[in-house]
Amino acid sequence: MAGNVDVRPAPRAWRRVARKICAWYTHLMSRDHPCPLPDLDDALFDIQRLVRRPGYRSRLLAELGSQVELSTVRVLRAVERAGSQPPCIGDIADRLLVDPSTASRFVDQQVDAGYLTRERRPDDRRRSQLVLTEAGRALLDEVSNARRDLLAEVTADWDDADLRELSELLTRLRESFDQLEGAA
Repeated sequence: MAGNVDVRPAPRAWRRVARKICAWYTHLMSRDHPCPLPDLDDALFDIQRLVRRPGYRSRLLAELGSQVELSTVRVLRAVERAGSQPPCIGDIADRLLVDPSTASRFVDQQVDAGYLTRERRPDDRRRSQLVLTEAGRALLDEVSNARRDLLAEVTADWDDADLRELSELLTRLRESFDQLEGAA
C-alpha cells in the first residue's frame, strides 16, 4: 500500500502474471526437455492450410465429379452439425464465422440449388429454420466419402492404432478448445 492507495494488481492481473511466470519457468526448466507446444502450434497451422491448398481442393472436387463449391459443403455441414434443433441463419453465421448477411447469401444459394429448405419454426413463426433436403444429404455423403478416400490415401501406410490415437487426441484437443470458448 502506498499512501492508502492499493497498488496490488487485481486478481485477474495476478492470474496473467502467474501465467507469465509459469511460462518463463517452464521455458527455463525445459531446456533438456523442449516444450512440444510450438511444434503442435505449427502442425495445426499447417494442417489448416493443407485443406485449403489448391491441390487438395482440386483432388476433392475431382473425386466429386461435379461442380460443387466448398462454400456449399461448409454451409451444408454447418446445418448438419447444428444439433437437435434445426439452425437459423444466425446459427450458420456463427458456425462459419461470417457476417449474417454473408451466411444469408450462402444459404440462399443452397436453397436455390435444392440442397436446403427454409421452414417456419414451430415455436416462433417469425423465424425460419434450415433443413437439409435429400439432395443436400446425398451431396454431404458424397463429399464425406471423397474426403475419407483422400484421407485413406495419405494415411495408407499408417497403423490403425496410430490413426485411432490421432483421432482420440484431436477429439480431446477440440473438446478442450470447446471448453475454452465456453468459459469466455
